[in-house]
Amino acid sequence: MEIRAKFWIENRGEVVLGSGKAALLHAVEENGSIQRAAEQFGMSYRHAWGIIRKMEQRAGFRLLKAQAGGGEGKGAQLTARGKDFLEKFTLFEETLRKITTEKFREIFT
Repeated sequence: MEIRAKFWIENRGEVVLGSGKAALLHAVEENGSIQRAAEQFGMSYRHAWGIIRKMEQRAGFRLLKAQAGGGEGKGAQLTARGKDFLEKFTLFEETLRKITTEKFREIFT
């Protein structure tokens, strides 16, 4: 048996960032494109951009800087604050998973 747990950050009862949203942001950063990240998750650009805008509104700061089009200097990348936020969430989530797994084994074995 193994334990499964989900963690997310909320602001005033609304989800700002969880594992799915973090994966989308990681994909944008890796691809340099909201469109390509959206395709990776089988969603439309509009849906992905809507998710990102809600995250930004709930966080109270910009996560992405985006330039429309596909030419030089175009695309999307995380802002410095967005990258820091995503890195901290990822580290926090990994730490919580490790602690949760250790406690599960300690209590159930």
